[in-house]
Amino acid sequence: MKQILPLLLLVILAACTSGSSERPAGWDGVWKATWETDPASFEGIDGITDFTMTGQFTFDNDELNIKAFGFEGCVFSQDTLDHSLSWKVSNDSLVTKNDEETPGMVFLIKEKTDDRVRLQLMEDIFLTLQKK
Repeated sequence: MKQILPLLLLVILAACTSGSSERPAGWDGVWKATWETDPASFEGIDGITDFTMTGQFTFDNDELNIKAFGFEGCVFSQDTLDHSLSWKVSNDSLVTKNDEETPGMVFLIKEKTDDRVRLQLMEDIFLTLQKK
């Protein structure tokens, strides 16, 4: 009996934690990405002419590759960015991680359908993913 109680506790703990963190079905593949922010947040900053940016998210099992197509005058970046990291969905968030010691970004999932995901980063950055 003394051996069964610790084993039972371990099984219950594993069951409670495994359901909140996953890689949901239907996310794998290539998604068109569009970042948007409110121009009012950047009033008076010279050189910024556009408050949207396009790119691509590619979910492939454990890996997420993000490409962001920056350009001159873009509030997000002037350069094209290409970065691969790991990912999971935990409760109502898409959580990215660079490596075991380096956290990535946490996006709040605002809405999700089979071919569209709307995410929020911080208060004023929104990201829409559209399945290709």
